[in-house]
Amino acid sequence: MKMSLFSRKPRSLRSESRTPSLSGKVIFVTGGNASLGKQSIIEFAKHEPAEIWLAARDINRAHQTVLELYRQFPNTEIKVLEMDLASLDSVREAAEIFLTSAGRLDVLLLNARAGHSSRDTPRLTRDGYEGAFGVNHMGHALLTKLLTPLLLHTVRHNRNSGCVADVHVVVVSSSLMSHAPRRGIRFDQLKAPAPRHSRLTLRSYAQSKLANTLFARRLAREYPQLTVAAVHPGIVRTHIVGVIARHDGNNLLAKLGRPLSRACMGSVQDGIQNQLWAATSQDVISGEYYSHVGVKARMTKLARDDMLAEKLWQWTEVELENYITLNTRYSD
Repeated sequence: MKMSLFSRKPRSLRSESRTPSLSGKVIFVTGGNASLGKQSIIEFAKHEPAEIWLAARDINRAHQTVLELYRQFPNTEIKVLEMDLASLDSVREAAEIFLTSAGRLDVLLLNARAGHSSRDTPRLTRDGYEGAFGVNHMGHALLTKLLTPLLLHTVRHNRNSGCVADVHVVVVSSSLMSHAPRRGIRFDQLKAPAPRHSRLTLRSYAQSKLANTLFARRLAREYPQLTVAAVHPGIVRTHIVGVIARHDGNNLLAKLGRPLSRACMGSVQDGIQNQLWAATSQDVISGEYYSHVGVKARMTKLARDDMLAEKLWQWTEVELENYITLNTRYSD
């Protein structure tokens, strides 16, 4: 059963009352200088965690965001980390900086996504992957693998200190993954530009979001110590629909995109509620995909395909093997 392209708006709730204390916690957010990422950081900051790391490609814009947020939350330390998910070297360098500075990691929110504007989605990444897949899956997969030792270290520290708090990895996916290719992941085309010379097509974006969900499912199985969830933020008023509309003019979303965005889409404030819940709640079931706050989605057959998840996991392992070095700092 395919998921509806335009699902109902996410249920609104007061995140301030639902989010538990974040005191002492360290949070890492990709794409934190705008839209869903920025709003997520605002909500996290209200609960005064020890540190929030804002990772973004546009370092100047990120610094402006931090200055703006500091005026609202002077007691929360927000650090900027330059990271371009379209470059695996950049991801590795950013991870190394973080690992030498942070002593724990409680929440890893993989929020950034290709498609916020045309310039953000290269036809091919610097490493030769199709743009949407390279940014949305490969960059995030490498970051997660590099930070996993610290995530596991935090789990051990929590248990040794008698703390019941979980360590969360949240992958922002999308119900648009139901529009992925029939076979799910076209492994033979992952190192080729998207069709019709577009920078972002609905199908290539959908494939990358399917990969996000499969990766989260497989990550949860690999590391049962972690709480891993993939989430759908709702159809939110970000730039993604406009980008798809400009570059994929034959599909329904392109024809209806902007008019429907105002009538059918939720606000950014609505959109972050699901990922905030997944990042902080003890009710999250690891490996699941949530369409709304606390609501497990009826996933497509492809999204539930453990064999496809395993194939993607192994393919990704081989692709990233030259970028991953054993980090023994947190192997205690």
